[in-house]
Amino acid sequence: MGAPIKRTQVDDGRGRTWTISVVPGTEADAEDARFWYEELTPAQRVDLVSECLLDCLKAQGLHELPRFRRVYRRVERKRR
Repeated sequence: MGAPIKRTQVDDGRGRTWTISVVPGTEADAEDARFWYEELTPAQRVDLVSECLLDCLKAQGLHELPRFRRVYRRVERKRR
């Protein structure tokens, strides 16, 4: 087994508490999966995924979700 995982909690100026974990690179994927599936509820996961998407778009210069394009489909009958 690798080096132990070190965790520290820090309070910021807005009253939030952050947990900082120092994880060896070999255990990073397992620790990430454990955080997403053991520490978060399904509703929290949905909210965080949408926040991650918005942050990714902001990094690319977009400040909101793009509108979905309407797709029209025309169904034709087969000729007899």
